[in-house]
Amino acid sequence: MSDCLIRLENIRKDFGSKEVLKSINLDVHDKEFVTFLGPSGCGKTTTLRIIGGFETPDSGVVYFDGKAINDVPPHKRRVNTVFQRYALFTHLDVFENIAFGLRVNRKSNNLTEKEIEKRVLSMLELVNLEGYEKRTPTSLSGGEQQRVAIARALANHPQVLLLDEPLGALDLKLRKEMQRELKDIQQELGITFIYVTHDQEEALTMSDTIVVMNKGIIQQVGTPIGIYNEPVNAFVADFIGESNIVPGVIHKDFDCSFGGKRFECTDQGFGKDEAVDVVIRPEDFKLVPPAENLICGTVESLVFKGVHYEMLVESKDGTEWLVHSTLPEAVGTEVGLQVAPFDIHIMKKSTREDQAPADADPESTEGEAEE
Repeated sequence: MSDCLIRLENIRKDFGSKEVLKSINLDVHDKEFVTFLGPSGCGKTTTLRIIGGFETPDSGVVYFDGKAINDVPPHKRRVNTVFQRYALFTHLDVFENIAFGLRVNRKSNNLTEKEIEKRVLSMLELVNLEGYEKRTPTSLSGGEQQRVAIARALANHPQVLLLDEPLGALDLKLRKEMQRELKDIQQELGITFIYVTHDQEEALTMSDTIVVMNKGIIQQVGTPIGIYNEPVNAFVADFIGESNIVPGVIHKDFDCSFGGKRFECTDQGFGKDEAVDVVIRPEDFKLVPPAENLICGTVESLVFKGVHYEMLVESKDGTEWLVHSTLPEAVGTEVGLQVAPFDIHIMKKSTREDQAPADADPESTEGEAEE
């Protein structure tokens, strides 16, 4: 991993009586695609705005390349921001929208008019909008407007691009197309992207690193695969994909019980007979004939999801188990739930704070609560 580019140390932020960020500590590395992920009001947009200089922390320090930048205004930071609502100038054509920042900063960037033209045209090529120079923003689709906003933000060659829910206004198909394009752009330019979203699939698809947040606290930082497969608490497990989360006991290393049965697992380092939470992803269950050593139940519902079937299996103690499989079992069928040891994930018992969703944030950045 490259050296640390941005460091947040003990960042706190209140809005009135509401504590929005609670001593945030985070390192962001050069050329990394980092996503802040969490429910509305969790503090992710506030964190992004503090990095961009649009908000000042009540305490703590923001470092950029080893230097404290708390007092550096936004326009003097090597950072640009793309918002969900584009903020294009409707009285300017596409070319002038992208050139705007270059002209404003002409004294510092020392660009000639010819160099500005070359920079704008290269940005249009980067976002696949060659030939759109004379178009007006109002004549463009939502996806095209977002591409112009991204081109304008990148024209000044920032070292970091901040993206605050930039695809939120687009339809699903276009969102997926833009996800791929943004990742391609980030890799082609080799700069750091810091992205805010509440969309788990978007975060898993695009990111090198995901920062999961809730109630102003960083819950977990890791790779998409690491966070999905090894959530640290029930909030993360439930927020990143679908999960079966049930109470259990780990008797000793590699030996646990849940659902009234005893299983081999791969976890260790817990106390003897410690009460824990057990997480099993729906796709990790295999439906087999009922057996004495398995959790057994009845298929209560069956829904076709396109790639797989989603089934709800109710065991005899009343627990409902979510199962995803390409091989459906009819409603009313008695089944056994088979799971491999490495697909059983043991976690420390979650606190109510971990599990509770975030409250609405009183801050408003784009006309909506916190987001």
